[in-house]
Amino acid sequence: MTDLGPARVAELDRSDMLGAVAGLPRQLTAGYAVARSGLSGVFGQAGAAAPPPPARPNGLAVCGMGGSAIGADLVLACVPGLPVPVAVVRGYVLPAWVHSDVLVVAVSYSGDTEETLSCAQDALERGCTPVCVASGGALVALAGERGLPLISVPSGGQPRASLGYLSMPLLATLEAAGLCADFSADVGETVALLRAGNEAWGPEAGDATNAAKQLATRLHAKQTVVYGAGLTVPAARRWKGQVNENAKAPAFWNELPELDHNELMGWTSLPHVAAATLAVFLDDARGDARLLRRAQLTAAELEARGVAVQRVQTRGASRLARLFSLVQLGDYASCYLALLYGVDPTPVGAIEDFKAKLAGGAGA
Repeated sequence: MTDLGPARVAELDRSDMLGAVAGLPRQLTAGYAVARSGLSGVFGQAGAAAPPPPARPNGLAVCGMGGSAIGADLVLACVPGLPVPVAVVRGYVLPAWVHSDVLVVAVSYSGDTEETLSCAQDALERGCTPVCVASGGALVALAGERGLPLISVPSGGQPRASLGYLSMPLLATLEAAGLCADFSADVGETVALLRAGNEAWGPEAGDATNAAKQLATRLHAKQTVVYGAGLTVPAARRWKGQVNENAKAPAFWNELPELDHNELMGWTSLPHVAAATLAVFLDDARGDARLLRRAQLTAAELEARGVAVQRVQTRGASRLARLFSLVQLGDYASCYLALLYGVDPTPVGAIEDFKAKLAGGAGA
């Protein structure tokens, strides 16, 4: 194994992405506290320039892209059985069923994400009062102009490295709107679990005992495919994105049981592709027995066709702790994979270049 200790980190991780990964428990604590404080009295109480967001709304739409959207997927997976229709909107337009009695939350780390800004304007035109989450930009300006509830997050980082700040405002919003119970105990358990994960998976932990470093070594020079089921589906999506952005490598994700009805056939030919792939199954130790059995059988089918398989289990008791335990492991592993490829995990030049082309094109 190539050394992945502090010296290698200092050499390549020039923007300290691993430091941001280690900061996740601190972000969860701060993000949750700030959001709860900022939302105190917002629901059911008129603001200076806009009607209040609906207390006990009859629907929920969370708008965001990339690292600003994955927090919504994670939080909503931890609050099963919400009594209203829910959508995470990754696009320009809200669903047709969104109206003034629906709670809209607009999340954009930069505050300038064009799809999210479009949805926020769409929400206002439909009589909604969106709750805004941003570090600055046009979304903060819009909130100020229209008197919208605003939860400010620290600026200067990458959206994917600000997951705690971006996810906890939604959890606090659900609490304030009366859509879920108090999550304080779950947040506390999650923070304690993640602190222990930092000790086990940080750069100072030896390569031979560090599960994140070992996983990165297995992923090295392989095509990454991540499979989730039930609770772990948003973690699979997060892992895929982290391998893409941190390690600058292709990665794909899917979910059970759906993939057994289509993707399974894709592994029955092209043995050279199978041999170049590592399939990571994210298992929830407390999940549905039917899904666990499917994961076991599906993994065996892939192995029979030459695909290498890695099984990873959740840790912790609450849904929040179990899900974020997987997020943390994937975040660390993707950064170590970047170091194995000899790249700095932080820069995302191809994405920034593409955004510049969009902004400068004829359709801007």
